[in-house]
Amino acid sequence: MRTLIASLLFIAACGGSKPASTTTPPTGGEGSGSAVAAVLPDVPFAKLEPAQKAEFMKQKVMPAMEPIFKNHDAKKFGEFGCQTCHGEGVAKGEFKMPNPKLPVLDFKDMSKFKPEDLKWMGDEVKPTMAKILGLPEYTKENPTGFGCLECHTAVGM
Repeated sequence: MRTLIASLLFIAACGGSKPASTTTPPTGGEGSGSAVAAVLPDVPFAKLEPAQKAEFMKQKVMPAMEPIFKNHDAKKFGEFGCQTCHGEGVAKGEFKMPNPKLPVLDFKDMSKFKPEDLKWMGDEVKPTMAKILGLPEYTKENPTGFGCLECHTAVGM
């Protein structure tokens, strides 16, 4: 279920990078200056239609996550967009998650990662995404919540 939710969440990360057939600009098209954000229904993300999921990502995920990534490392995440999380498949309209091109986690030995990066992911990225989605956050007490493995793969799993 977590994989399904994560896959659905990240399928629609950037409407502008998806093929035109999967997203429709709310009004006026891109660059018209008159676009008005579509009103999203008050339902869980998993129940949104594909175009609504794309709009959700544009309205809620990207504006919240871009500053979190850029504030952490402006150089590394200066070109923040769909590819940041979804990788090269975005150009082909592929948004599969978890993304095996992201750093692979080894929960038995996380020493290859900088402590400040782990803290940032745990204190900012994971809880923010969980909150945006209206999902509980993964914890040892709640192993079905939104967690690291929604985006990252791991060895031994």
